[in-house]
Amino acid sequence: MQRLYWDAINIDGQKVFYTVTDAGLNFVSSPDHGVSQVLRFYPQAFEYVHDHQQIDHYRKELKRYLKGKSDHFGFTLDYFVNGTPQEEEVWQLIRAIPYGKTLTLAEVADQLQLEPQVVQQALQNCPLWLVVPLHRVVERGTDRGYRTDAAMRIYLRNLEQSPKSELRELL
Repeated sequence: MQRLYWDAINIDGQKVFYTVTDAGLNFVSSPDHGVSQVLRFYPQAFEYVHDHQQIDHYRKELKRYLKGKSDHFGFTLDYFVNGTPQEEEVWQLIRAIPYGKTLTLAEVADQLQLEPQVVQQALQNCPLWLVVPLHRVVERGTDRGYRTDAAMRIYLRNLEQSPKSELRELL
């Protein structure tokens, strides 16, 4: 049975769980949904281990980003295991959106020559909503969340667009 290490961080007062395999970070839960949400994305059985030392590097990198001290993540990802080829294309494009910038859902769909509904489904199926910055994809006239609520998406975009000196201590 594969071992899955887990821990949690707080983002703007909401608990977010994350899991790590031996190959890298493989899941970030939606805010306040708990570690059990991982089962929806990875239904196979895992041995769950809460081991701070094993995954401390991931926690530190997530905190640096959330404190505005880093605009990227310096860890390995293990998240394409269940993605379709189209989902993987969407996730890769979204990871390439520059820090502090956004694309509309229509722009993502146009760039990949996919239907907007396919892009929306890929966003919903992404196991790493924070590391694959879904908050950088916006829709005209709405701010629906993909794996998060609108308030969290706005919070993260504001974090990225605020000068570092204005950021408050988050964690």
